[in-house]
Amino acid sequence: MSSYSYTAFYDLDHTILDGNSATHLVMESRKRGVMSERQYRQAVWLSILYKLNIGNHTRMINRMLSWLEGVRESDITQLSEEIFNTIIKETIRPEILDTIREHRSKNSSVVLLSSATTPICQPVTRYMELDEMICTQLESESGILTGHTNGKLVYGPEKKVRMLEFCRKTGSDPLKAWYYGDSHTDRYVMEAVGNPVAVSPDRRLKKIAAKHMWPILL
Repeated sequence: MSSYSYTAFYDLDHTILDGNSATHLVMESRKRGVMSERQYRQAVWLSILYKLNIGNHTRMINRMLSWLEGVRESDITQLSEEIFNTIIKETIRPEILDTIREHRSKNSSVVLLSSATTPICQPVTRYMELDEMICTQLESESGILTGHTNGKLVYGPEKKVRMLEFCRKTGSDPLKAWYYGDSHTDRYVMEAVGNPVAVSPDRRLKKIAAKHMWPILL
């Protein structure tokens, strides 16, 4: 059984961060020659389709990760650490830190639950002293990334699956749990917790939040 009273789960991009961590990683990888110009153009195109809600989001995100094929895992880990320390750290939202402090004062555990990949999530989790991170793992063979995920992408319905799995393992009640998210694709996990909070929600999540009378943090 967990020694905490409840768990507060947080999404990363556009929730903890005022922006998207993958965008910074892609931009810096292009500058350093880790990503080719063709791969960069494909990533930008897929990002546009994603934002316009065109096509299968899960398939698009998996295609976005294909540029990592053949890259040393240690190189991406180091690059992600550098990007976090120089860029991403400055985009952490102060209002989110306030909510975390409030949850901590009530004996809550705080868990990162995001579709972002391990190299980005690790420095965030460490810097913010979060209790756990549940995120998308990258597949590697002998230290070389394959361009695929190791297990399912932590996205959409899979977030709900991972949240419930974590609650079962720790003896935490999902109806006492909180989830902070920004996208309509988070609705599955938000409907499964007792305390969903929409953070600067996209248009579709704003409608869902209004319908269910979920609080909105702008």
